[in-house]
Amino acid sequence: MTNLSDLFPAGAGKQVSFTADGAISSGDNVSLETSGKVKKITTGNANVARFIGIADAAISDTQSGRITIKGGISTNVSSLTPGTDYYCQADGSTGTSSAGSAVKIGKALSATAINLEYTS
Repeated sequence: MTNLSDLFPAGAGKQVSFTADGAISSGDNVSLETSGKVKKITTGNANVARFIGIADAAISDTQSGRITIKGGISTNVSSLTPGTDYYCQADGSTGTSSAGSAVKIGKALSATAINLEYTS
């Protein structure tokens, strides 16, 4: 897969159902694995470069759940500063630092909403 359009038809919404590769909590930053499954980004799996979006709710291992993908607005976040750019850090956390392997995920719209930037 080279981009998100390989996974869903044109006009699909910004919340897409994926199967989890490992347990995922609501609000976790997730990556798209080569298997087509999503995985919580952590220090141990070093997959921050494949960030795809934020989990809408908890997803058990091997179960399906919805992910707000790039281009959508996630409201499963907290403690954001409106107008500030946010990055997914190498350990999977969300922060304002762009250092190291962090990837920009979007801009906060409010304390509890972030506009996930779409990049192909």
